[in-house]
Amino acid sequence: MATSALGSSRVKGQVLAEYEGLTISVMPHKAKLAGKNRLWLQIRQNGVVKQWRVAASLSYARSADIQFVDSPRKDSSH
Repeated sequence: MATSALGSSRVKGQVLAEYEGLTISVMPHKAKLAGKNRLWLQIRQNGVVKQWRVAASLSYARSADIQFVDSPRKDSSH
């Protein structure tokens, strides 16, 4: 499996997209003998552009919804 352009060992598989510091990749796993095929989706951030936080995550039988929010910047004037 190829790693992302970031060179991070935590991001494995094929990189589908990169957006404002978030890297989305997919990694298929073939079944062994009578097992099941699996597909891993990874969303990672490098923290260079923005600091995203997971705000909500819902998991269903056939889908998953994940919401990221931009972390507020620390302002030294307040």
